Amino acid sequence: MSAPIRGPIAVLGAGNMGGQIAHQIALHGFDVRLWSRSEERLARARSESETLLSRRVEKGKLDTADRDAAMARVQVTTSLDDAVPQADLIIETISEDRGVKRELCSRLDELAAVEAVVATNSSTLPSSVFDDCFRRTDRLLNMHFFNPALVMQLVEVVRGPHTSDTTVDRTTNFVKAIGKTPIRVAKESYGFLANRMLFIALQEAFKLVEKGYVSVDDCDVAVRNALGWPLGPFSLADLVGLDVVEAILQEGVEQTGDERWRPLPILADRVRRGELGRKNGRGFTTEADAAVKA
Repeated sequence: MSAPIRGPIAVLGAGNMGGQIAHQIALHGFDVRLWSRSEERLARARSESETLLSRRVEKGKLDTADRDAAMARVQVTTSLDDAVPQADLIIETISEDRGVKRELCSRLDELAAVEAVVATNSSTLPSSVFDDCFRRTDRLLNMHFFNPALVMQLVEVVRGPHTSDTTVDRTTNFVKAIGKTPIRVAKESYGFLANRMLFIALQEAFKLVEKGYVSVDDCDVAVRNALGWPLGPFSLADLVGLDVVEAILQEGVEQTGDERWRPLPILADRVRRGELGRKNGRGFTTEADAAVKA
């Protein structure tokens, strides 16, 4: 039987995903080292996670003592030398940039313990993109949490062609140990499983509106009320960021050579005009929201 992952756990990157992943892990008794180059990001990650956990306390879903214990288990640092060498599992959550991720992975190969599992949380870049950065590729895989990580239940454990059975087993068991539901994705593919289906739906919604079959608002209403999505595809695109959605779809073209992923003009033209969604208040649905409020 594979040895369980015991910790400490290193979470690299203190953005929205990294901060919440770190505190989700800490809630289940693991010590965590949360790393970022930015002290400001680390402080924000702790503050945001404490706010989310405090809401659970207010709703009676979490004891105050458990919240405080979880917060105490997360230690923040700007030094990889402090975060990585003792870690049994290293989870990379930095920006979706190949060059930046590869640079970090090269450092991890120098610093990580021999038996440590190295996981990337990337939703679009498979671990095989980084396998030449490591001498021990058998311990490398994708461990994809969904946003917001403190809420969303699913974690995709994605096996690369280099990943060992032991690494997949240890990671899957760890996901269960932190209160999440793992699924094993046996082969790498663009978007893995859940996002692959989501990207197809987004592209179809863009096509239907672009060709004049339905309005943005009616498309969102249909998907919310017929399919049960909490957000329609256009509201979701605005939330994610239209520039991010465009980059994700373009990555699909580059990875697969399949033109069905090519960003459509209805999306690309907005990005070129600087309409990026909720992050700057100009997107598919934000203008309509503003009109309603007015």
